[in-house]
Amino acid sequence: MKNYKQIVFVCALALSLAGCKEPAINEGILPLYEPATVDAGGGNWQTIVLTSGAEVSVPAPLAVTSTSYQNELAELKNTLYSIDPAKSTSVNYWGTGGVVRWNQIARLLVSKYNLAPTYNSPTSQFSDPQAARLFALLSVAQYDALVVAWRAKYQYNRPSILRQDVTPRIPIADVPSYPSEDAAIAEVSCRVLAYFFPSEATWLQSQAADHKQSRIWAGANVASDVKAGEELAVPVATKVLTRAQSDRFSQATDPGNTWQAKRTAAPYDQKWTSLALPAEAPLLPLAGNITTWYNATTIAQSVPAAPALTTSAPFQQALAEVRTLSDSRTRDQYRIATAWADGAGTYTAVGHWNRLAEEQISYARQNELRAARSYALLNRTLQDVTTACWGQKYQYFVPRPSQGDANIKTVSPIPNYPSYPSVRSAYASAATSILLYLFPSESIALNRQAGEATLAPLYAGTQYRFSVEAGTKWGNGISSLAIAQAKSDGAN
Repeated sequence: MKNYKQIVFVCALALSLAGCKEPAINEGILPLYEPATVDAGGGNWQTIVLTSGAEVSVPAPLAVTSTSYQNELAELKNTLYSIDPAKSTSVNYWGTGGVVRWNQIARLLVSKYNLAPTYNSPTSQFSDPQAARLFALLSVAQYDALVVAWRAKYQYNRPSILRQDVTPRIPIADVPSYPSEDAAIAEVSCRVLAYFFPSEATWLQSQAADHKQSRIWAGANVASDVKAGEELAVPVATKVLTRAQSDRFSQATDPGNTWQAKRTAAPYDQKWTSLALPAEAPLLPLAGNITTWYNATTIAQSVPAAPALTTSAPFQQALAEVRTLSDSRTRDQYRIATAWADGAGTYTAVGHWNRLAEEQISYARQNELRAARSYALLNRTLQDVTTACWGQKYQYFVPRPSQGDANIKTVSPIPNYPSYPSVRSAYASAATSILLYLFPSESIALNRQAGEATLAPLYAGTQYRFSVEAGTKWGNGISSLAIAQAKSDGAN
């Protein structure tokens, strides 16, 4: 694995020096690779929103002996040897993997719209709850669309382009070519992202069109492959967006300000108050009511214990620890707190874990279907972690450390919502558990990242150790539930 990573790094550097700049996110260029597996049985994997891969019917393709198909193949060969540099750049850009590229585009848009709150619009930012929901819905749509595509591929078995005397310009998986998995990814991703970012719809449609066409320029699919992939994605996207419209997120901003009465009734001796100047309503007070992907009852059964009251010795010791860290923060603690701050202008903590997953997907050379499964598992878990933690935050209304000791100096802005439990620590433990399940050989690097991410809020001065520990424990519990289900989805 070490040697492979070295090869990956060299390839990435070479492509970067060649001028193939990533227009979306400035994080280097992923290498092109042939997927390590084809997962021929992927069409039978358990779907998430669809009842099964058979729910969406894909029409049979024309025979490869037909005049129409032979004309498509001849046109493909002619195109393959006559593309210009701009088309070649497009081929290489999308050739690194459509699932990963659209995840990068999602991260780009989240960071663009993750604006700092204002007095008139305290929840206008695209912060963790919104981002977690977006990444989950996008990943689920990609995954279910690809299960449908994989089922049709092996149902009809139109030979891979590799088996038809064609050498594509990029490495491709040796799977049946009909329908195009890339066209399915492009169409379903475009539709889901346009739902979240309607003002970006035109740009997203241009990206999707470029992605689909790049497969023909690359010599990886004929036009009828692309058309079938595009068409199967439409009903999948519609079903995913129907779920989005009924997941109770529309009420998360608490238009009736019910949070004020809940704070009054909260079983805690000193209640959270906004430390923003001027004070603002908290972020998405009812985001704890959003529909979960996994069993809500089981998640609730592992709810953290009630936090110690502010007058208790344990609480005062925890507050004193934050103050001590604030007064004597080491350079390394500052580095960790900053690296995992993921505030306004970034793609959020959830996006941060998606980027780390991207690295693992690339190292493991996962095919599109398996990459989509990895993201879907990770992002459903992170959205449920968000929902669970948000519910408890507005159960107790535990104040941030700076409310109890105004002399605490924080590394990052103080989040404008209650403290307990730490959602960032819950993300760290949950995401690490999921990634360790998917990529067990990367345990050293993943555990190191988890250790830093878990303690980052404490080092930043925005969380207590007991809040960090509660978040970590709950994140582990929710990820265990997700992994148990993943073990029976047919992909192992």
